[in-house]
Amino acid sequence: MQSARRDGGTYKLEWPPVREGFAIQAMGVPLAVARLRMAERLLMGFLDPVEDALFVAAGLRALGYPASFHLGREAAPVVAPGGFYAWAQCDGAVVTTSLPVREEYTEVLRTDGRKAAC
Repeated sequence: MQSARRDGGTYKLEWPPVREGFAIQAMGVPLAVARLRMAERLLMGFLDPVEDALFVAAGLRALGYPASFHLGREAAPVVAPGGFYAWAQCDGAVVTTSLPVREEYTEVLRTDGRKAAC
């Protein structure tokens, strides 16, 4: 994350390809996320939601899981302007937060490491 962070709040991240057939199925995504979070805390401390989702998505991809990074804007903000939130998904399941992000945020960016779409 530190080497991917650029001035002005941007990131340049080389997404690792999903290593086909490499996923540690016995471990499962929840255990893989927990282990990635432990490594994250030990190496960098607590990250903001954007960096956390980037770290977990890239880590899962490196472990062979088809993870994607998502950024959303509040659909109905309590106070204008609406805020943004980031999360990671794997096989369609949100894996980095327990917030109802798909219900409360309008997705504005999704990337699986190969392409990005708005």
